[in-house]
Amino acid sequence: MFMRLLPLPLLLSCQGKAPLPVDSAHPADTGVPVEDVGATPCDAVLWSERGLLTLGASLREVPLASCRQHRYALVAPAGAVLSLELRGAALGVEAALTWPDHPGWDETLAWLPAGEEGASRSFTAPRAGEFALLVRTREEGAAGTYDLSVACEEGCDALATRYPVVLVHGWTGWDEVQSYTYFYGVEEHLEEAGAQVFVASLDPYNSCEVRATQLAEQVDGFLAEAHANRVNLIAHSQGGLDSRMLISSFGYGDRVASLTTISTPHQGTPLADMALGLLPGVGEEMLAWLLNWLGATTVGSQSDALASFDSLSEATVQGSFNAENPDDPRVAYLSYAGHTCTLGLSCDDLCDVEIQLPHQLLSAWSGDNDGIVPVESAIWGDWRGELPADHFDEVGQLFGVTGPHFDHRAFYLGVVEDLAAEGR
Repeated sequence: MFMRLLPLPLLLSCQGKAPLPVDSAHPADTGVPVEDVGATPCDAVLWSERGLLTLGASLREVPLASCRQHRYALVAPAGAVLSLELRGAALGVEAALTWPDHPGWDETLAWLPAGEEGASRSFTAPRAGEFALLVRTREEGAAGTYDLSVACEEGCDALATRYPVVLVHGWTGWDEVQSYTYFYGVEEHLEEAGAQVFVASLDPYNSCEVRATQLAEQVDGFLAEAHANRVNLIAHSQGGLDSRMLISSFGYGDRVASLTTISTPHQGTPLADMALGLLPGVGEEMLAWLLNWLGATTVGSQSDALASFDSLSEATVQGSFNAENPDDPRVAYLSYAGHTCTLGLSCDDLCDVEIQLPHQLLSAWSGDNDGIVPVESAIWGDWRGELPADHFDEVGQLFGVTGPHFDHRAFYLGVVEDLAAEGR
């Protein structure tokens, strides 16, 4: 939450390509024409979603009517060599592998024409993630069945989520510390395992509305660059509230498959209320502590920091934010919380000395916490449990040093492995 993010360039659309609409959820044979179907005498080709086709799958005698198209989703690791085989008993049955964000026949990655003899192709996945596999009848009046199989020949064990991962940071700060990566070593660790990863770069501290606006632009760019329809957001601290606003208020529920939050104050944190003078006691002391920690020393930066405090306060989050940003049923919401202790005796983590003051205040006011966010406030959606970590350890700070009971790189790898296993 309180780190200075290493500046990263905004990743805009690839080669000027605008992001395409999210994967449509057309029911079977709705009569919606398929774009870019190529040269075919059919007036309109009706298509139906056939779901996820796992590597190693073999389908037999799948019925296909005249002027119909089936669309499968296929997930492969980067560099994996796939073997595709199609045999069509009907004249003119063919298949194509395409990008999922543009599932037409004009930009195919692999093409399989087939008749009675069948056809096979070898395909090397250029990046990890989802591809669209299309099967259609090319000739009007042609109908019958087809056999389809997909096998992985090489590079099959690397990690691959269906949708790319986007890391979303929380507060950043500390003028006296040189810039460094917020999620310390996480991006590289996930990429080494095979995942496709992007890192958002938002204002170090500002309101959720400002940061969500920035996140929206960057997610659009990530989608275009990845040729993807959706992303998996993994967010720390305020980044989780920014992401919830992106999904709900900005209408990105069709472009986000999941949101995993780590110590996000879904009910606010009393520290922000204290700093704003909304709770009795140490208001001025907490305000000075937070401003100093954030490095907000100028009038303008203090204004942005106060906007951030307001976004994270219990008064705002419980009073208006949660009602204005309800969960989207199309998105999976997962959450974790850190739990630390002053002396490390009653839990498995010793709180960093830098956040002992807020940890003690929160312990008296709200109970168990990670030094910044109460455990109870971090629970949202599918609760995945507590981490033996304080707010810094959760993102591998400082400089990769965490408590002896928490490996932050292994944690994030486990999160992404779970997303892959759950088909996200």
